[in-house]
Amino acid sequence: MADDGLSALRISLGEQLAALRDVAPAELPPALLHVAVQRFVVGAAGDEVYLVRPADWDQLRHEEGGAGRPTPYWARPWPSGLALAGALSAAPPATGARVLELGCGLGAPSLVAARAGADVLATDGVPDAVAFAAHNLALNEVDAQVAVVDWAAHGEALVARGPFDVLLAADVLYTRGNVETALRLWPRLLAADGVLHLADPQRAGTRDFLAAARGTFSLVSERRDDGVALHVLRPASRAWPGGG
Repeated sequence: MADDGLSALRISLGEQLAALRDVAPAELPPALLHVAVQRFVVGAAGDEVYLVRPADWDQLRHEEGGAGRPTPYWARPWPSGLALAGALSAAPPATGARVLELGCGLGAPSLVAARAGADVLATDGVPDAVAFAAHNLALNEVDAQVAVVDWAAHGEALVARGPFDVLLAADVLYTRGNVETALRLWPRLLAADGVLHLADPQRAGTRDFLAAARGTFSLVSERRDDGVALHVLRPASRAWPGGG
């Protein structure tokens, strides 16, 4: 990207991030606006996505930690998100399918789903992540909605917008609380004939989730050489564990 385009991105991001944090742009961590645009090739067909992200994640983590803010895990293109984007590139959702991504981070899976013509809502509990995801959608010239959503706290609001044909989740089951919330909430979000795409670096939480929901959905799993597991789940009934 040309320098003038990158400067425009920084200005736009700075304005939106400052508004979300309710601070002046000059009060934002410098590393948050020291951004780079990186090209990724996802899927066997060579689908390309471009992601704007903080260029120095370690520095951003240092600055955020010094201000007493959480570690910005959202600000890195993690392998699970890229693997899920690649899986969607190979087997995209149908045109017009209602897609919800939980914990979207930089938004690569949502981007690929929207490019296929799906009706996408990309969500994350961290406002900064949603701002970057929105800019990544625009950068790649695809249309989708974004929203700041903590799916543990705002589950009922998501249910009211559903059901969704496709749920996307990349590396979100890293705490016991997330697993318990997923077991309660995800069945209520997913249409009876819907599909859940779950990508994960084989965390214990994902194993717990799959074990707790065993027998209530069909499951196809692929374990990749990079350590990421891709799971495709389809409900066998509306009675998932915790689903009511």
